[in-house]
Amino acid sequence: MTTKFLLLFSTLGAAIAPAQNEAIFPDEYEAVAEGPFDSPRVPFARGISRVMFVYEAVDIAVPTGNQITRIGFREDGTLTAMDPGRVLQLEIRMGYTTETAATISGTFATQYSGTPVTVFGPAMLTLPNLRDSANPLPNGQFFVPFSTPFQYDPSQGNLLVEYLVYGNNAGGAPWNYRLDRADYYATRNYGPGGCQHSGGQTPTLTIANMRPGSNYSTTLASAPQSAFAVLSIVPGAQLVAPYSLQNLVPGIAPTCTGQIPLVGNLPLTGLTSASGAKTWTFAIPNDPSFADFRFASQAAVFDFFAPGGAVVSPGGEVTVGVSPRCSVVVGVGPPITTPSGTVTRNYCPVTFFTHQ
Repeated sequence: MTTKFLLLFSTLGAAIAPAQNEAIFPDEYEAVAEGPFDSPRVPFARGISRVMFVYEAVDIAVPTGNQITRIGFREDGTLTAMDPGRVLQLEIRMGYTTETAATISGTFATQYSGTPVTVFGPAMLTLPNLRDSANPLPNGQFFVPFSTPFQYDPSQGNLLVEYLVYGNNAGGAPWNYRLDRADYYATRNYGPGGCQHSGGQTPTLTIANMRPGSNYSTTLASAPQSAFAVLSIVPGAQLVAPYSLQNLVPGIAPTCTGQIPLVGNLPLTGLTSASGAKTWTFAIPNDPSFADFRFASQAAVFDFFAPGGAVVSPGGEVTVGVSPRCSVVVGVGPPITTPSGTVTRNYCPVTFFTHQ
């Protein structure tokens, strides 16, 4: 009987325990399985060192008041070579700052707006091998559990995470430990298929990755050859539910639907190539206000032999990406006697925060 009651209480305790959740940084990487770069040595593999990251709160999907209980990373999946793990003598601190990825300086102590919390160590941490075919990591990820959970409150500022590596079992030397690293990512969505032109193909529309300071670039393909084309762009808009174009273009095929708002259009024109392709490009100002800005677009192409004399592509919608709102400060040498380091802006490995 006692055993049954213990089992019952154990089951109930598990049922009411706080749920563990994962927040990924940058938060748009929920939709990105692999970043375009790798972080070869930070935060763990720079040797005896002091490494600090600032993570801007706007990209941290941890609810106010939740406790962060561990931090995690994932191996770079585009590589095949194994990177060996090491044993570290490590301390991790967390705190808040009024600085941002653009303003953090190289002096460690002055970045904190309050007293940091030591969430791990100083203690030994054994890092796993990366890309080890004999012992693969679950989902390619690993986590460092905290001995002291960190209460998250973004009203206090952006998040600082500091790694103090006092030694490793490679004689303190650096080594390659290549983690997946983030970069800007533009979220793109497309509407339902367009309509066939007289050559039997359906035009397509492809929107390129973009961020402030780069180019907006959209490519029309599989369209009528050497034909006049118009790309209609609606700044600040999303795609809308498909609607009939027959009031605008009498006789056009019913499968040719409008998918962008009718107001606020900015038309870009041009001729398609001999293969039925056309690319439109313009510069996006290098201004933070364009981060997360939306554009909706759709192309129309004249085709004398198609119903109504025109066909359209599917609509496309893009949310302009932003360089990672994270920067790193790296100082080489004994952590306690290394007061400053070198700043690399908009740089961070893809990071996971477990919270409850």
